Amino acid sequence: MAPPEGSDTIATGNTANNEIATLLETATTNLQIRSEVQTCLSSLLTDVELATTLSTALQSSVSTTQLRHKLTKTQLALDESRAVVEHETTRRIQLGDAFLVEWVKLSTYIQELERWRENNQVRIDEYDDMKRQLGVVTDRAKALELVNEEIMVSRQSGADGEKEKESADEEKGGEDVVVGAGTGDGGGKVDPDVGQDAAAASAVASPRSSHYQQ
Repeated sequence: MAPPEGSDTIATGNTANNEIATLLETATTNLQIRSEVQTCLSSLLTDVELATTLSTALQSSVSTTQLRHKLTKTQLALDESRAVVEHETTRRIQLGDAFLVEWVKLSTYIQELERWRENNQVRIDEYDDMKRQLGVVTDRAKALELVNEEIMVSRQSGADGEKEKESADEEKGGEDVVVGAGTGDGGGKVDPDVGQDAAAASAVASPRSSHYQQ
């Protein structure tokens, strides 16, 4: 039995429709895939942008924290420096006040000493004069002591000579003659020891009288 007329055309049309449908499905599938890919790319781009933004924000936060720590340390150092400066300033002010007080006291004391010196200058001069005179009198007293010692030595020597002379006269047996001769010599001659005593007394009287006159 032969196929009806137009069956080939219908078959060809069905085949063409099937191919178009296949192409449409393929295109739709490709479009969906592309859409999903685009969506994924958009998401990735958004994530990258967000990550970049968060990284920048994190770096800014870390920098801000570090700067705050540095600012805190700087502020503490500045406060400590101010405290040290204030303490040093206070100490210098106190030292200056104490120095001023001591200087005023010293100036007042020096002025009082000057006034006392002016008021007692005459007494000071008199004291110096008396000290000088005392030195002179002391020297003269020492000299007088030496003279007295020499007088005592000479007297002792004279007495020893007299004793020896008397002993010699007694041995010769002329005691009365010797006594009479000694009495006669005392009336007519000057004893050298007596002369020395008079010279020493005159030397002693001279410095004393000159001291009283001064």
